[in-house]
Amino acid sequence: MVATVSDALPRAHVSVDAERCKGCDLCVVVCAPRNLRLRPEFNRAGYHPVEFRYQGDRGECTACGLCYWVCPDFAITSVDRRVP
Repeated sequence: MVATVSDALPRAHVSVDAERCKGCDLCVVVCAPRNLRLRPEFNRAGYHPVEFRYQGDRGECTACGLCYWVCPDFAITSVDRRVP
């Protein structure tokens, strides 16, 4: 089987508003494939915001949306699934 460009693209993307994020870590804990982590840098409010990684410690993002639903500050703005 020959790999195409579309095979190399991630199957999901999580958009994070770093300035809204207070670094509560709820989304990091709920993410099963561990695609979210706290950044070492601070945002303007002095918090470590969350960042999204396409390949987590346990695999790719599945676009389950749990991170979106647990975020108390609406910092996870969207969870988009790539349509094949």
